Amino acid sequence: MRPISRPILRPALLAAALLVAPLGVAPVAYAARAVESVTPADDTRTEPYIVTLAPNADPERVMDETGVTEVRYVYRSVVRGFAADLNEAQLAALRAHPAVVAVEQDGGVVGTPVADGGTTSGW
Repeated sequence: MRPISRPILRPALLAAALLVAPLGVAPVAYAARAVESVTPADDTRTEPYIVTLAPNADPERVMDETGVTEVRYVYRSVVRGFAADLNEAQLAALRAHPAVVAVEQDGGVVGTPVADGGTTSGW
């Protein structure tokens, strides 16, 4: 069997690369446009977040410094932080604050039911 000559192989690889390259870029450009069209222009929309602070941080001080006025809960015993509905400006201020360890979007948790006689029946 005779090997494929290099002069034919290079143009074929170049043609394949030119055909495939636009396919990799198109979904990214489309996704960016889709996100821009869904994102609201105003700063009044809020989402629920949980903010975790450094162990020695004062939650009220951090809230005052970042413009957070309404909180749902303040954590002080095991963890320092708070839960609040935040807009984009508050979220950006919190992410830049030195006492903030983490900012996570709050959400629901769903467990899996255990059938009768399952592994927890011995408890």
